[in-house]
Amino acid sequence: MKFRLPIAVVGVAAFLAVRISAGESMRPRIISLYAGHTEVLLRLGARDNIVGVSRQENYDGPETEGWSPPEFSIRDDIEKFLAAKPDIVLVRPQHVAGAGRLVDALERSGIAVVPLQVLRADELHAYWRELGGLVGRQNEAAAMSEAFAKEAARYAEASAKLERRPGVFIEAIHREVKTFVPGSIPAWLVGLAGGRYVAADAIPAAPGVIIADYGPERLLGKAGEIEVFVSQDGAMNGTPLETIRTRSIYQPLAAFKTGKVFKISEAILARPTPSLLKGLAQLAEWTGLARSIE
Repeated sequence: MKFRLPIAVVGVAAFLAVRISAGESMRPRIISLYAGHTEVLLRLGARDNIVGVSRQENYDGPETEGWSPPEFSIRDDIEKFLAAKPDIVLVRPQHVAGAGRLVDALERSGIAVVPLQVLRADELHAYWRELGGLVGRQNEAAAMSEAFAKEAARYAEASAKLERRPGVFIEAIHREVKTFVPGSIPAWLVGLAGGRYVAADAIPAAPGVIIADYGPERLLGKAGEIEVFVSQDGAMNGTPLETIRTRSIYQPLAAFKTGKVFKISEAILARPTPSLLKGLAQLAEWTGLARSIE
């Protein structure tokens, strides 16, 4: 069965229905080619389901102790995948678009290629439910969602009481002055953390992406509003903090005058996992909301 639509969250339940009707196991063997998928599965207690991971894994929790699964890439040949005998290969939609030949070969071999992606913050819990259902851990997914929502609500309640919110800009890609679109997880976290997302007028660079080209002119037009400047640290943006702090076009920004310029890992800023709570706590420190959290 094929799952190849490039939408935010696809229906994995249909795949499970096919397996159940055929009398197959509810514990499929999975190769996960995205670190976010892997972390959620691990937190749900599905480590034994995972027979391969991406080369970008960096989650280090109790679930990973003594665990060293084989690594895979979308550029690997079909033989390597077949040797691991997966039932499912979990990917992101861009993997499907960029590796059509491999995807076709996997599907011809009876392996489901399942693209999952969270574009908006309000899709987060549905994504966790999809992954929980995929491995027969719906109860664990529900409990994870409940715990996350309860903690996020504490920040939302404190944030709602603020008389003033500092303006926050998040840099997604330094060299091109790109940011995240409104409704994305990073923008949502800023609001929960007591900030005002300055790039509320950002427009996606293309359909199905959360990155927007903001540009120096528009950024400088809001120089006085940007009181906290946060740069994502990860594969898309590895620029050192000192380089960011000394960039000439950024010097007029209020945050650069007061020294409120920071780096934060993409793993806790934009990856759709419970680790977002760490990112929320960090943002709250920078906005000052942390002092109001009981």
